[in-house]
Amino acid sequence: MRLLREVTQALADAVGADRTGVRLSPNGETQGVRDSDPLPVFIAAAEALSSIGIAHLELREPPLDGTFGVGYLPPLAPLIRPAFKGPVLLNSDFSAARAQADLDAGIGDAVTFGRPFIANPDLPRRIAEGLPLAADDRATWFTQGADGYLDYPPAGASARLRSA
Repeated sequence: MRLLREVTQALADAVGADRTGVRLSPNGETQGVRDSDPLPVFIAAAEALSSIGIAHLELREPPLDGTFGVGYLPPLAPLIRPAFKGPVLLNSDFSAARAQADLDAGIGDAVTFGRPFIANPDLPRRIAEGLPLAADDRATWFTQGADGYLDYPPAGASARLRSA
C-alpha cells in the first residue's frame, strides 16, 4: 500500500491530481498474482487514492466467465465504490446492457471498452443504434502496425481493410 500511495502522490504532485488516474484489478489473476482476500486490500487502496484526490479510479474485473481473464469472485466494484469519492470507471467484458445496468446501479460513473472499441471504430454509434459488434482479431493485438488498430471498418462496410 505504501508504494501505491507514494508513487501516486509523487505523480499527482508532478502533473496534478486532476491528470492522474489509477487502474486496479481487484478480481482475477493478473500476471500470476491472485489475492486470497482482496476486498480489504482494495478498499484500503481506494481510500488512499481518494485521499490524494486523483482524477479517477478504474476497476478492471473480468467476470467469472470472462473472455480475456476470468474473475474468481463475484464483482468487488460495488463494495469498493463507496471508498473512492471521485469518478469510478469499470472495465472488462462489458456488453452495452451490462454497462448500462452497472451505471444505473451506481457501481461506476463510466465504463471503458478496450477490445470492442478496437474492433468497432464506431462503437458509440453501434451501441446507440443496437447494431451488431465486430469481433476483434487477437492475432493483431499489440502489433507495431495498423493491422488490428486502423483496419476495422465502420458498421455497414463490407470487409476489413488491410494495410499494404
